[in-house]
Amino acid sequence: MKQLLLLSAAAFVVSLLGFTGSAHAQQLPLRTNWQFNYFQENPAFAGFSDCLELKAGFRQQWAGFDGAPTTAFANLQGELGRSAGGGIHGIGGRVTDDSAGPYGFTQLDLAYAYHLKMSQGWRLAAGAALGFMQYRLSLGEIILPDFQAGNDPAITSNANQLLAPTMDFGVWAYNKYTFWGLSVQNLIEPAVDQWGSDTRFRRHVSFNGGSLIRLEGPWSFHPAGSLRFAAGAPVAVDIQAMFDYDEAIRFGLGYRNETALCGLVTLKLMENISVAYAYDWNVGPLSNASSSTHEFTIGVLACPMKSGHVPCAAFQ
Repeated sequence: MKQLLLLSAAAFVVSLLGFTGSAHAQQLPLRTNWQFNYFQENPAFAGFSDCLELKAGFRQQWAGFDGAPTTAFANLQGELGRSAGGGIHGIGGRVTDDSAGPYGFTQLDLAYAYHLKMSQGWRLAAGAALGFMQYRLSLGEIILPDFQAGNDPAITSNANQLLAPTMDFGVWAYNKYTFWGLSVQNLIEPAVDQWGSDTRFRRHVSFNGGSLIRLEGPWSFHPAGSLRFAAGAPVAVDIQAMFDYDEAIRFGLGYRNETALCGLVTLKLMENISVAYAYDWNVGPLSNASSSTHEFTIGVLACPMKSGHVPCAAFQ
């Protein structure tokens, strides 16, 4: 089963990475606490909770660096109903606001997912999200020599705010001890001709996986990893290793290739409320200018989880 899932995911990634057009850098924000907030990354997660679950957070990248990226995000998801065969229907909504210097965007979408019950304790979920992005470019914050500005359609254009449709797709396979996920953001790659010919917001593909390893007493070990692909940008490799004590506190370290060493902690404050914090030490080229990134996330569940409902202890 796992080998089939891995081969299918790998083939899907290769087919999606047939990008066209000129090279473009990564355009969507990264999040360190992706394990705590997976619905923000993958619409297939919708319906994981019996009732509504809210996640919200803020990320300040490269603290102290002028014009550094900041990201605010929130999402709400829950179970809509169940089919006769044990399948789960899930719905949810997500919002993201990201700014980096004069550029930024706000994204809003709605998601649906179906979780299919399979053999040997596995479930396979597939989900899609439809919405829109409002892109903005603050021309007053850009200072360029006249000869450069005159050659840049993004600067000379009168369109400093644009609206474009978005579509995300994801699959997610999981049981009590393992999970694999594949998500595709900006699936339709909307064109932005007002900012230059062949200007598009490129597709991003990410592949995630992790497991749970029981240790002595109330302890458990949770290794996980993520690969993220975007046209014109290096592959982002994110590896995390966390320890959990009695499902009350989880802490560990992570590493993102050539950019950051991460410290992570998640605390269960009440039965229905959890908070997560991540600190990134910059180990890349900008380490001399700014050494730190902070990310805060809070999770609120509208009701206690039913006994036995959460089938993926490796993730949640």
